[in-house]
Amino acid sequence: MNEDRGGGSDEAEASARLDEAEPSGRDDAKPVESAGPAPDGADAPDDDADTDSDAAGDGGSTSGGSGTGAADLPSRASRTVAASRAAADDLAAWDPGDVDALVRSVGERLADRETVSRLARSAANETGRGHPGTKAEKIATALDAARRTLRDAPTAGVVDRDGARGTVTVAGPVGVVGAAVPATHPVVIPAVLSLYALAARNAVVFAPSPSTVETCDVVVETVRRALADAGAPTGAVSMLPAPAAKPETDALFERADLVVAAGSEATVAAGQRCGTPNLAAGADGVVAVADGSVPAEAVATRVAVGATYDFGAHPAGDAAVVTVSPAVDSLCSALESEGGYVLDAAERDRLRSLLGDADDGATDPRGNSPRWLAAELDLPSAAREAAFLVAEPDGVDDRLAALPGIPAVAVHGRSGFDGALALAAEIGSPHAAAVHTTQQRRARRAAERLAPGRLVVNQPGIAATGARSNGFEAAPVLGGGAAEGSQLRGGLTPDRLAQTATVAATSVADEASHRNGAGDTLRGP
Repeated sequence: MNEDRGGGSDEAEASARLDEAEPSGRDDAKPVESAGPAPDGADAPDDDADTDSDAAGDGGSTSGGSGTGAADLPSRASRTVAASRAAADDLAAWDPGDVDALVRSVGERLADRETVSRLARSAANETGRGHPGTKAEKIATALDAARRTLRDAPTAGVVDRDGARGTVTVAGPVGVVGAAVPATHPVVIPAVLSLYALAARNAVVFAPSPSTVETCDVVVETVRRALADAGAPTGAVSMLPAPAAKPETDALFERADLVVAAGSEATVAAGQRCGTPNLAAGADGVVAVADGSVPAEAVATRVAVGATYDFGAHPAGDAAVVTVSPAVDSLCSALESEGGYVLDAAERDRLRSLLGDADDGATDPRGNSPRWLAAELDLPSAAREAAFLVAEPDGVDDRLAALPGIPAVAVHGRSGFDGALALAAEIGSPHAAAVHTTQQRRARRAAERLAPGRLVVNQPGIAATGARSNGFEAAPVLGGGAAEGSQLRGGLTPDRLAQTATVAATSVADEASHRNGAGDTLRGP
């Protein structure tokens, strides 16, 4: 990034000299193993019921597989990481201004309208998840937000100056980032993470879910072509060799310098136990709280947007809303007016059964259309035209207490705002939350009681990932911090992929001029 973004004019002479210093690459890089070509072979099997980000692709991005045994997978991951580390060492020596230009070039290539359309079609065709028409909008919106964030967030070279204190902060790369790509986000995560990693002069290796191999390959190839055109090392963005295999993803996590583990519980757990610094992120949706001061129609509109966006396949989609008891009926009626279908008791039982089958691996409703859900639940014709389902759970332990990943929302009623907050804290996820209120003090209470990484006020839950309407930087994934065993709290922003060194200098004369150096006390006898 451009060094001049860090602050104003130079201050003390010592600080001015420090401003010219350039960050270096990693001196403590892990040993580089000999890189070899990745084997070719057949496509990885599609596994829609498994969103674990189990590896796919090669050190470049060929989505082929082979008869390679499980014992060979860690070595294949090692070769991929070794090649990536060589590219990272090359990129670490780049001038921040040149990296800025490189990221702009890659961003323009990814955001090209035809490219976005091609990536959206690939994702819809391969995964069968999400709204086909919405995917292009989702990708374009995410890329626009990420590029806007990068324009305002220096991540290489001098990123901050404090002339009064005589400090300069310099950002350098972490090395190789290993990132999982879940089935619900096969384009946004690799595209945005590529931009963020490159901006911090890192290399990144992706481990896609079995059902996202081809789509991730298309994203990686698009980025690599842009890197080649810019004269940058193409190995800076790559993916693991196909076929998809969990041991290979585990091997990537163990060998990378930083892990981004987004997706299923198994993927997040693998990132947390790998021993590598990790930015783990779940996908449990958002629980919203409404205190009754905002009209039900306004709350319903926002919740409906969050619950239906990309058929609910969004890490911050509205999965449940808790309101004060007197407002439950009016909120359900307003949700019906927004295109929702309120399930009766028998229909709720069938939804519980469907979700139970998903837990057992029999079927996976995540990212499927409301029409598909209606057919699976044998709902009446009126439900076949609904945009989403509405369920009133029996309690906090009900399987329907929150409905992430599908076009549906659970509605709870509790006595008073404090009671609503207590329930939301129990069923919600720490990565993000939403509150609908006209009272600022209640928004602050929600922030304190729910303690989410990001809290949106009077907005759809999906706005937590960053929107033009709020001040959040664009984040492809959200983390709940220590509450969910992650080093990521809030959104994954570009600065999280850089490591900084703050250098202090002073031009103030030593006031105790009679002392020599640190003084007799510290110099010892």
